[in-house]
Amino acid sequence: MAGVSAERAPRLVSPPVLGWILYDFANTIFSFVVVTRYFSDWIVNERGQPDIYIGLMSAAVSVALLVTLPALGARADSSGRHKPVLVTFTLMCVAMTAVLGVVEPVLLALVVAGLATFAFNTADSQYHPLLAVVAPESRRGRVSGAGVAVGYLGTLVALFSLGAYVDDGEAQRAFVPAAAMLGLFALPCFLLVRERPRRAPTRAPSRTRPVAQLVSGLRRARREPYGRFLLARFLYVDAIATVIQFLTVYARRTGDFDGDAIDLLLALSTVAAIGGAVGAGLLAERLGPRRVVLGTLVITVATLVATAATGSSALLWVAGPLVGVALGSLSAVDRIFLLRLVPAERRGEEFGLYALVGKLSSGFGPLVLWGATVLVATEAGLSRFDASRVAVAVLAASALAGLLVLRPLRDDQS
Repeated sequence: MAGVSAERAPRLVSPPVLGWILYDFANTIFSFVVVTRYFSDWIVNERGQPDIYIGLMSAAVSVALLVTLPALGARADSSGRHKPVLVTFTLMCVAMTAVLGVVEPVLLALVVAGLATFAFNTADSQYHPLLAVVAPESRRGRVSGAGVAVGYLGTLVALFSLGAYVDDGEAQRAFVPAAAMLGLFALPCFLLVRERPRRAPTRAPSRTRPVAQLVSGLRRARREPYGRFLLARFLYVDAIATVIQFLTVYARRTGDFDGDAIDLLLALSTVAAIGGAVGAGLLAERLGPRRVVLGTLVITVATLVATAATGSSALLWVAGPLVGVALGSLSAVDRIFLLRLVPAERRGEEFGLYALVGKLSSGFGPLVLWGATVLVATEAGLSRFDASRVAVAVLAASALAGLLVLRPLRDDQS
């Protein structure tokens, strides 16, 4: 089995590990360009559309993922191979990101971005289980942390290269180069990571309908410890993903950030995320992932509360990097946590739920916690900036709820 051969691998940096890490470099480019920096800026600020349009697009993607990810994960488990899904949907993401660079109508742009985001999340759901293929248990913390850190180096490459190419008011120009970089840096994972299909499937391929497959998976999760983990993850990813998605919009609304200042803020936050990923990965090997996740969430809640309470634009120079630390830490560690909680023969399906929870929360957060909060607060007479501060406070409450749900859960080193 591939997992057995991985446990015997003596080298930390091998061709499969390098290929796996470079995929993190690739997919973080997409996440930065489409989710964080340019798409929201293009639609909301340049095209003059309301924030809630982004939330509606994210919610539609979440519904599509809801009915597809569990079934795709179950089929990957039955064959013992995660790469076919990874390769197919990564290529779809590359194509849709390139199309986003030439499309003009706003509605069509939202549809194309939704397809790109759907493909990105589907591929990502089968990327994380490959950590068990390329790294033994004792080294997964540092390999996972290295993957996230190298991923954020990809963010910096995209930030500075596209920042030199894309002027203020021309955000759409970023998408075609981003598609090219995504495809280029995903290629080593396609070629270097090798899976060995199981000689005999652990269980027959499921013929259950997708919705029934989802219901069955959720019922099973309710009985298992990883169900609590997934609920907690829904709540804290809700907060962090929404902060990242609207950081550019929030910074603009302070009145003190132009395009260059936003790029610098994102660069500092990305460097902080690299440090957070590496440090958290090493700490997870020593302390266990639970303690690292809990500590990260304490930092997140405190940062968001301070940001909402003060409304200080200067504080963003501190808050942005601290949110970066949290993002890097959680990206590196929570997949290790889940690997400890689920059996090898169900990793594809349960990591499908893991990705689904992340996407549902990142759809719910922009639509309800941010978009609806800003809409209601502005209708009540607040300025768009003060309404955004209220939304940040709501996100702090979501992160705190995730911390409280996760706290009773144990891992085998805590």
